[in-house]
Amino acid sequence: MRTLLIMLLLCAFTTASSQIVVTHFNASWNKHNKADWVGELKGCEITYVDISNSPLICKKHKIKSVPTIIVFSKGKEVHRVHGGISFRVNKEEIEGELQEIILRLQPYSAKNPVL
Repeated sequence: MRTLLIMLLLCAFTTASSQIVVTHFNASWNKHNKADWVGELKGCEITYVDISNSPLICKKHKIKSVPTIIVFSKGKEVHRVHGGISFRVNKEEIEGELQEIILRLQPYSAKNPVL
């Protein structure tokens, strides 16, 4: 039941027509390599999925290693980063790149609000 609820929430987040969603996939056995800085990204919705509890979501998104971070725009995957053999995602290498992608995907009005 929990997996179904998580799957429904993830689908709701990733299908919102104007929303950018960053999803962090990790496992309970890999907590020490969690990319905590993902929660600091601006201009997007952030979701977390524990692959141990959500095998259907992992299969749907073809998660092969953790951590994996996927950026969705209008429900479609636009960028993916995974930890590879080290089970780590390097903040210095990736954070700026993800923030640039998020900024590029935002509607013009969200980038330059009218004062």
